[in-house]
Amino acid sequence: MSIGTLAAPPTSWRTKVAYGWGSLGNNIVYGFIATYLAVFYTDHYGLAPGDVALLFFLVRTADALLDPVMGALVDRTRTRWGRFRPYLVFVPPVLAAATVVCVSAPQLGGGGKLVFAYLSYLLWGMAFTAMDVPYWSMSAALSTDAQDRTAIVMVPRTLASVGYIGVNIVTLPLVGLFSGGGELRGWLLVAVVYGAAATALTWLTAASVRERPAPPAQPYGPRTMLRLLGANRPLQLVLAAMLVTELVFAVRSIVPIYYLTYNFDAPGLVPAFIGVFAVATIIGSLASPLLARRFGKRRLAVAGIALTSLTSIAAWFTGYATLGPVLAWTAVGGVGFGLANITLLSMLTDTVEYGQWRTGRRTEGLVFSVNIVKTKIASALGAGLSLAVLGAVGYVANQEQTRAALDGLHLLMTLAPGLGGLLAVAFLVRYPLSEQQHADLVAELRGREAVGGVAELRGREAVGGVAELRGREAAA
Repeated sequence: MSIGTLAAPPTSWRTKVAYGWGSLGNNIVYGFIATYLAVFYTDHYGLAPGDVALLFFLVRTADALLDPVMGALVDRTRTRWGRFRPYLVFVPPVLAAATVVCVSAPQLGGGGKLVFAYLSYLLWGMAFTAMDVPYWSMSAALSTDAQDRTAIVMVPRTLASVGYIGVNIVTLPLVGLFSGGGELRGWLLVAVVYGAAATALTWLTAASVRERPAPPAQPYGPRTMLRLLGANRPLQLVLAAMLVTELVFAVRSIVPIYYLTYNFDAPGLVPAFIGVFAVATIIGSLASPLLARRFGKRRLAVAGIALTSLTSIAAWFTGYATLGPVLAWTAVGGVGFGLANITLLSMLTDTVEYGQWRTGRRTEGLVFSVNIVKTKIASALGAGLSLAVLGAVGYVANQEQTRAALDGLHLLMTLAPGLGGLLAVAFLVRYPLSEQQHADLVAELRGREAVGGVAELRGREAVGGVAELRGREAAA
């Protein structure tokens, strides 16, 4: 297997920015669906919170089962446009249409509304998978240098935050602006605008970014897929940490609109509240490449998660008598989230070479499809748990809430995500792959290419970091 891409020069900033536009587009529609579909279903389409909780859990779990299939398809794709770009050309219009369908709100009798919600949301999830797996798989084909990768993922992740949180800020004002023909019409027109913007931005990435050539991937079935994943210990650990952090983020994405509306009687402050978190997250994201170079990726990820978690716990003790302290803790926690968000994805990308070093197979599509599975599981659990708790504490849409419901919302916004986030640290402290070790195993892979030594998966011993890494594997 040729790995000539490993010796390629650093990625230009022009390419990094061009690559980032696709992430901005993806997260415009993802932020809209992830944040507002729950409240659209419960407060505007008339579905019960318990039904919506079960819907999110079942659909996202079922959809997640298709992600490894998508990853295998991406790994086998070979066209004159490359492995990933065809998906960036043809899938965006489908995803845009599916986004519009989700909020089209046909007035159906009986259980028709719930059936429609299941079908439309499943369609949206499948379209998003076909977009997101090849998009993020492309990042591993742009560079193999650990520090360069941190800068590469910083750009799309920062733009993802701009898109995701920007949508949170402007959606409700836009719905009001477009609601001249009724509120449901306002939601529909917002979806049309977001879908069109996402399509245009992703097409810009497809037109501007050229992936580096890679060798043909060997076909693999379910058993081989499980073996490849089982051989990649760093991938397992970073995915576990990301699962926890994204579950926490899913909860804190859904709850604010309920929290501000009912605990503070301030629905108009939802954009400002999310904007504070957005600015703080972007600050953390922009600082992450420099700090990762200074302190190392694992240490920075741990520090970012700890900062976000501890500020959430502090907000619990502050209470919800006034909004000011909650905003302050949210801003500080947002910086930590930005630091961890960028660094974890860069660590995930490094596991592609680790897997190749261990197994002789380079499988970006598999790595990033499993990453999407993790994201969907986290999103399903976060949405399901949030809505289940709302139902348990007696939440009633568009009514004055009981003290138990208000306390439940405060718990979901502060203490629960704070304590949960600390679990991610337990996984990261066991992550074995440092930047030096990654550089050493990349050097060994280059050596294998030079001598044609891939027939023996571990035929050559590297010095320094790789030898130490093998020692740590044996000890584990």
